[in-house]
Amino acid sequence: MSSGKWPLPDTRASQPVPTDGAPGPLPRPSLKLTGVFIGVLLAGLIAGWILRDDNPTQALVGAAAPDFSVETFDGKQFRLSEHISEDGRPVVLNLWASWCIPCRTEIPEISAFSVNHPDVKVIGVAVEDREVNARAFADEVDATYDLALGGDDFEGAYPRIGLPATYVIDSDGVVTAVHNGILDEETLRELVVGS
Repeated sequence: MSSGKWPLPDTRASQPVPTDGAPGPLPRPSLKLTGVFIGVLLAGLIAGWILRDDNPTQALVGAAAPDFSVETFDGKQFRLSEHISEDGRPVVLNLWASWCIPCRTEIPEISAFSVNHPDVKVIGVAVEDREVNARAFADEVDATYDLALGGDDFEGAYPRIGLPATYVIDSDGVVTAVHNGILDEETLRELVVGS
């Protein structure tokens, strides 16, 4: 230690000690456990297929529109399934709210579409709103089509990114288009005719 350097450690002690036999393969996982896992997975897939709902609880393009019933602000009852079976016209379902400024902007456009296309049933349903506010708004905007207030079931069945939102439902009750955002008459006509 007179050189002023620290002694180097002896690395021979950290070397692995040779064993008498050659190392063998790692143990194999149990095939029983794998079989049980695959069995549970298959049972879950089969149960999901059997219990699937052919009538979705949410409106999806290409699927049957969830049935709903609302009372319009002029006191009439509108049920989608009855309309489809008895009237047969396609439906434009517009979602709005009294606090929604873009909704106020598009209502005259939807009103013009409603007047110019009597072969299509147009209905506007208020969501995320209080009845007193929705009714006051409806009186103020004087839409040419029926307006109503949707409940929790309706709101859950017809999801939206924001408001306004519009669903097009064909004469067979199938959702053919969904539009999130403001519509003008021409865009709405393209959605209905193109569906």
